Amino acid sequence: MKGNYFNSDVIVPLVKASVQHAAFANGDIVFDWTSFDIPKGGARLIGASVTTRHNQVANGVAALDLVFSRDDGTNSTPTSIGTGNAILGVTNFASTDIIGYLPGATTDMTGNGTTATAVTYQTIKGDNHSIVLSNPNTTSGVNVGYDRYYVAGVAGGALDLTGLVAIGPSTGVDISGSNGTFGAIDGTAPTLVFAAGDLLHAEDDIIVGEIASLDADNLVFKFSGETSANHSGAYTVPADIAAWRIQNGAGAAGDLAEDDILYNVYPIRIILYFEN
Repeated sequence: MKGNYFNSDVIVPLVKASVQHAAFANGDIVFDWTSFDIPKGGARLIGASVTTRHNQVANGVAALDLVFSRDDGTNSTPTSIGTGNAILGVTNFASTDIIGYLPGATTDMTGNGTTATAVTYQTIKGDNHSIVLSNPNTTSGVNVGYDRYYVAGVAGGALDLTGLVAIGPSTGVDISGSNGTFGAIDGTAPTLVFAAGDLLHAEDDIIVGEIASLDADNLVFKFSGETSANHSGAYTVPADIAAWRIQNGAGAAGDLAEDDILYNVYPIRIILYFEN
């Protein structure tokens, strides 16, 4: 009997800038529960691919372990697994339905081996870690043909996402008076670690914005009001420059100091592979 195979849509978890700003140790939480939907019915997870874009070209390669859950029947996100960049604790699972754990520490993982980019690619083989996803909650999915599940990420070893792209001017950046372009960037050239469409936050989680264009010394941010599909719908591009300047809250300029580090807060892409 031949099985039917399919893969999930690309899963893009949020990894807060303040969480990335310190290196992860083995067992530290990288990202909290992130939802995904798959066709209704039981499905065996047979593998995953994880692409991680680092914030500097010299970051080391490490495995990412994946934890899976489903809701408690109330169509809501499970209880948080804990604070980012802190050790995973079992007490967080007291009311959470954990249905699988896919370790990345035993995977075949390769980096690109160059300093031209800052991307690592990880493949996880589920041969010895079969996980069958099934959900008794018939209304959990995005529509009647789908079931909803959740994945969280835990460092399977030392994992460094710290950044080196920094605010350059000695006076910092006064966002309330900015024209949407940051010049004189210090540290790593933005073109080595960022791309148009990335959503940047500062190290203290100040929202900076979505990149419209960039070069080795400048970052230009969007304020066109368009809908972006780059961040799982979690960010709305401000409608104009005035809205961009106060997106951290009414009247909140969110000014940046010299040497504040900038982070792409959606650095990970996950695709899951299943057999019906």
